[in-house]
Amino acid sequence: MLSDNENFDYLVKGPLAGSIYYTKKKPGRWKNLLTSHIPIMQIKSNFLEITTPHEMRGFEHFIHKHIVLDKSFNIISEKIFDPSKDRAYSKHDISGYSNSLFVMSICNLHDTWLEPVKIS
Repeated sequence: MLSDNENFDYLVKGPLAGSIYYTKKKPGRWKNLLTSHIPIMQIKSNFLEITTPHEMRGFEHFIHKHIVLDKSFNIISEKIFDPSKDRAYSKHDISGYSNSLFVMSICNLHDTWLEPVKIS
């Protein structure tokens, strides 16, 4: 098992980043879509708020869901969106978690985007 820092670096910079999933540092073939697909996170109290600044064009082009993973890559929480009425925003209870979490934002056309977040 990798240490917290190794997990963090491996996911953000490793060989799968930019090919199987996309990150801010390795947007791969979708580099022109980075700003509309990378999840933006804000911690408020014990909650992690996630927004993907991507328009929801019905079932034509949309963010399917957000997933929050702990440092061991276990799913903490996920939110599936209805593209006919939702925006790509979710709020997740992160009580009891520390160090690093990972957030995935999944687009129906432009794959999975991963962004780490450090919790103080």
